Formats: sequence, structure tokens, C-alpha cells
Amino acid sequence: MVYLVKSNFITISILLVSFLFSPSHMLQSVALPKENWSLVLYGGIFTTTDLIPIVFRQKTDYRESYIGTIGVSRPLDYRIRWFDFFWETNVTKHFGEMNHGETNAFYIVKINRVFDSPISFSLGEGMSLATENPKLENKAKGFYFDSGIQRDAIQSRALLNYMMVEVSSYLPFERKTEIFIRVHHRSGIFGLYCPPDPNCGSNFVSYGFRTMF
Repeated sequence: MVYLVKSNFITISILLVSFLFSPSHMLQSVALPKENWSLVLYGGIFTTTDLIPIVFRQKTDYRESYIGTIGVSRPLDYRIRWFDFFWETNVTKHFGEMNHGETNAFYIVKINRVFDSPISFSLGEGMSLATENPKLENKAKGFYFDSGIQRDAIQSRALLNYMMVEVSSYLPFERKTEIFIRVHHRSGIFGLYCPPDPNCGSNFVSYGFRTMF
């Protein structure tokens, strides 16, 4: 599982570096009319399950902690082959077992309208800043009925890496609005932001929509 997570992180890092430093003949310029700004709204529920089992096995163990998020996104003016690039920034409010704020800013790589269908796949990478150290991202040593023995304490941080995985679909009757399922993921990246093993962070399985202004 650690290998898969590292591979995903390395893959998106390579894509972002390629986007920033690729020679101009590899990039295709696209027009950016003002209406390409989009409003993003979604809500989600906390899960103790790691990112990989959520994405590949659809396994989730939920807690009574929720988020409500509002943000804006816009496409960047380049694309590489079948990859479109966007940026998004959003503000998140936690409620339930946690009650703090959070802001996220990140780049998105999107495979848009796969095989001319309304379905798209996206991967986002950036930064996440909470107004406090999120309670559920920390865990003391001990025995837990839901997860067994916790041999090492987990100590999170307010500032972590942000990553999102999303599957979206355009509405059939118009082309400006998408509904989506997104994993809203904060991560310490194996010790880069907080002590490694066990890794700090959190996941929220989220549902929402995005529509052009």
C-alpha cells in the first residue's frame, strides 16, 4: 500500500513538473473566456480508512465528522495530450466531532470526457491549512476496538499536503455543470510534514457539484 501511495504521489509530481517545464511544442494553447470560472460546492463525511482502500476497494469506516466546502476553480491555459490542467482554491468548515476551519489550494490534472462520455477523472495536488491541529488526525498509543493496537502515537499538524481524487459527470441536459464524488485528502507525505509511520492525515468522502458562473 505504501508503494502505491508513493507511486501516485510521484506520478502527479511528474505531471506537474512536465506541465511547468515542458517545451512549448508539447503544449497546446487554449482560450480562456471569463465564463470558464466555476463555483465548487460539496459536503463530505470523515472516514478512518486510508486513501488507497477507499479508491480501489470502496471500503469506508465513517465517523460523525463532516465538512462543507465552497470554492472556485479555473482551467489553466495549457494542456498536454489528453490532460487538462486547472487550479482550485476552497474554504472548508468542519462540524460534528471536529469544529474548525480549513483552506486548500491546489492544481488539478483532469482527463476530460473519457471516450467522449460525460465521465471525467481528476487528481489534485497542493496544500491544506487548518485553523488548528485537527482532532481526528491525532491518535494516542493504546488499544482501539475499531482498529486494534496503536503502537505509536499519531501527531498531525495544521499545515499538511492536500490531495484529491475525483470522478465527475456532466449533466445530460447542459455542458456547464458537473456532479462529482471526491476524496478530500490531507496527508503528511511519509514524514515530510509530521512524524512518519503511522502517517498523519485524514480523508473525507465527498459529494458535490461544479458549475460555471
